[in-house]
Amino acid sequence: MTVGKLLRYRGKRLLVKGSSYGTFAPDRNGWQFPSIDQVRRDFTMMAEAGINTVRLYTPPPEALLDEAARQGLCAMVGLPWSQHIAFLDDRSARRRVRNDIEREVRRLADHEAVLLFAVGNEVPASIVRWHGRRRVERFLGDLYRSAKSVAPDRLVTYVNYPPTDYLDLPFLDVVAFNVYLHEEHSLRAYIARLQHIAGSRPLLLAEAGADAFREGEDGQAALTAMQLRAAFEEGVCGAVAFAWSDEWWRGGQQIEDWAFGLVDRERRPKPALNAAARVFSDAPFGAAQRRIWPKVSVVVCVYNGAVTLDGCLSALGQVQYPDFEVIVVDDGSTDDSRAIIARHPRVTLVAQKNRGLSSARNAGLSVASGEIVAYLDCDARPEPEWLSYLVQPFNTSDVAGVGGPSVVPRDDPWFAQCVARAPGAPSHVQFDDRIAEHVPGCNMAFRRGVLLALDGFNPIFARAGDDVDFCWRLQARGWEIGFAPGALVWHHHRSSLSAYWRQQVGYGESETWLRPRHPAKFAGHRAIWAGHIYSPLPFVRAMRRSIVNAGVWGSAVFPSVYRIDGHPLAHLPHSARWQIVSIGAVVAGLRLLLTPWRTLGIAIVAAGAAGLATTVVKCAAYAFATDIESMPGARRPGGAARRLLYRLVLTGLHFVQPLARLYGRARGYLVRPRILRQAFRQATDTPMPLRPRDVLRFARLLTGESLQSSFWSERHIGVDTVLAKLEDWLRLSRSVDVIEIDDGWRSHRDLSVAIGHLVWLDLQALVEDHGGGRSLIRVAMRARPTRLGGFLAGACVMAAVTAAFNVFTGSDVGSATAALLAAASLVALWRVVCTASAVHTTLDKVAAELQMTPMSSGVRPMGAAADAPDAAPSARSGDTVATGPVGLAWAKVPGRRPPKPSTTAPVTK
Repeated sequence: MTVGKLLRYRGKRLLVKGSSYGTFAPDRNGWQFPSIDQVRRDFTMMAEAGINTVRLYTPPPEALLDEAARQGLCAMVGLPWSQHIAFLDDRSARRRVRNDIEREVRRLADHEAVLLFAVGNEVPASIVRWHGRRRVERFLGDLYRSAKSVAPDRLVTYVNYPPTDYLDLPFLDVVAFNVYLHEEHSLRAYIARLQHIAGSRPLLLAEAGADAFREGEDGQAALTAMQLRAAFEEGVCGAVAFAWSDEWWRGGQQIEDWAFGLVDRERRPKPALNAAARVFSDAPFGAAQRRIWPKVSVVVCVYNGAVTLDGCLSALGQVQYPDFEVIVVDDGSTDDSRAIIARHPRVTLVAQKNRGLSSARNAGLSVASGEIVAYLDCDARPEPEWLSYLVQPFNTSDVAGVGGPSVVPRDDPWFAQCVARAPGAPSHVQFDDRIAEHVPGCNMAFRRGVLLALDGFNPIFARAGDDVDFCWRLQARGWEIGFAPGALVWHHHRSSLSAYWRQQVGYGESETWLRPRHPAKFAGHRAIWAGHIYSPLPFVRAMRRSIVNAGVWGSAVFPSVYRIDGHPLAHLPHSARWQIVSIGAVVAGLRLLLTPWRTLGIAIVAAGAAGLATTVVKCAAYAFATDIESMPGARRPGGAARRLLYRLVLTGLHFVQPLARLYGRARGYLVRPRILRQAFRQATDTPMPLRPRDVLRFARLLTGESLQSSFWSERHIGVDTVLAKLEDWLRLSRSVDVIEIDDGWRSHRDLSVAIGHLVWLDLQALVEDHGGGRSLIRVAMRARPTRLGGFLAGACVMAAVTAAFNVFTGSDVGSATAALLAAASLVALWRVVCTASAVHTTLDKVAAELQMTPMSSGVRPMGAAADAPDAAPSARSGDTVATGPVGLAWAKVPGRRPPKPSTTAPVTK
């Protein structure tokens, strides 16, 4: 069975150390294997070399499996079919393939030596292109389900290879690939990519090796050892050397010009056998690497976590790492956590009053003595090799931090299993296969020096968001975070709806407090990730789609796979705004049914109901596309009702999650304003847009006024330089979604920033030459409604007049309409204020980079004559200029007379 990214065989963890066997010329009975005596000798040699798994390409006789069991070997049984031809064009052939697989699985499933079945091996890329990837994926899914219908407890895989690695096969129990790469860096990089394809499932390197004819026997040994060693160190569940013997029969004849065997045709050992045996004996890490592992301090923070704490500390006691300490920080628990900690003598206890998660992490850091500090949640259980995989990237690269995957345990109750498959769960975000943008706090490690340099975790994040804040701060310093797929922990999930709701509300609160500290990471209220969220959930996977470029006429040996964002409207029905508007429409329409506006009420109710129905359908689609086969009782006889229950609960969780996040964001603003103010104070370079003064300044853009900013420079700066830098900063920060550039036809705007579909924010720059290379740079910002925005504004004005009349006459309809118009206006105003604030902040960053000095409103440059503004300024001793924030000079469009000079400081004429 599989347990996360691991395999278990006969109740114990199995690291596959395998060799392929065959194919051989068929005997008189059609079996493609040697005599049973030869099999016995071969399997004995395998066991002596440390091999524990044999890969078979055709179904074996039971006598062969009996011999494997006697030698302590388990078998990976291949179930071949005519995959090199256009197999989907013949319906009878497809039915025959399924029947053959069911028959062979039924015959062999109960044998103790069988580890897993492989329902195919390397469907050629040309065949996939001929049939289309979706049809091939569906057919392989049919074969998987056919095998599972006969043997639900047996593992089933399909062995893929690089030219078709884009096939989406999320149903497989084990992800298996044949990979032959002779350059170690390329091999490790590709295995890292395959680990992300595998996700939380085990990854098996099903073939690796080299040809002694072309590489020489010593070269074959070196390459085979490198491939096996790299695979184990990259966290695979096992690796299979191709092949056991040079004897190879394929296509109706013996192959004489290839020699991939660990032994020759006469079963004489080659150097490759000894090389593979050495790797197998040290797997997953060699003794040389273990000698350079640094000391690690494992910090576990607990607050009333007695239910899971003992399992966490017991699992840490089983961790196989030469030098580490365990520090448990009790953050003011009131349950039995202290008593549980006392039962583990190796644990160092740090007790404090309840101050929150970040404070507890910092308390653990203060007493940590290791070079690496690893953080583990008290509801997580690490695997024995967890620290080895987590620390390895620190030894092989200069990353500042490392994270690993977290998988829900199989023994979690069914509701927790549903929560693990619902949106909103902690997940890693990757820039690429190696470097992460974010790693979850339940499984992460950092260099102690990095933690101290960044002053640890921010204590305002008491429940969530501390890991996101720290990762973003770390990257702002130019450091990187690695990801170790093999560093797996079992993470318990929330086991009730109320607990799930509280978790998502907490995440929403943390988003509110993160935004002022990292404004460039947010567009509106939504966090914008530069990396890719890796998750098997259909909801997350639907955010991206892939395009395969197979080359001209399918000539590419390795097709290129490009992943692009999904349609921006695809997830709109899953947003809280959509749901609230739909619910509001239904409520408002029902009120109208009791008035003379009954027809309008019916239309509004129908529109709101259609919106809610769309949301429910989308949530149900995600739920029914989610893999639930591994959940408790899903495969048992009569499990159809249980599977339906799981799907319905998942649908409800998908519906509830955005509402909980929205409530959490509102709670962060309204219920805990002290923390919000503290977050804004810590972000010293970010003005708080909630201050009435700032809201009024930026809101005046909607009245047709322009906001002007002025900067002084002692050297000439071209307008193109200013605009290019401003565009680069805006795109880099991702604080805005759409930017339009002047193409020569727009005389009154240089850059335009979209605010939704209703308003454009136009920017225009001017550089005044004041002689001697000195310049005054002016940037004006104006709001311009789109055609849709203008139409809706006119409609709102008409509706507002009608609503005011109805309110005056005491109509409930008028009151409801007025409330809806007020809410819509506030939302539009808030988006304009947020975007204008982000652009204004970005302009300050551009000024700092170009060494431009902000000018206060109405202050002339030094040396500029009052009656001759075009005269070159002449600096004299004693000249002063008013300083302060960027000047905001307001003018009616197209302009007004400039204000009088400021009296806060003397101005030289």
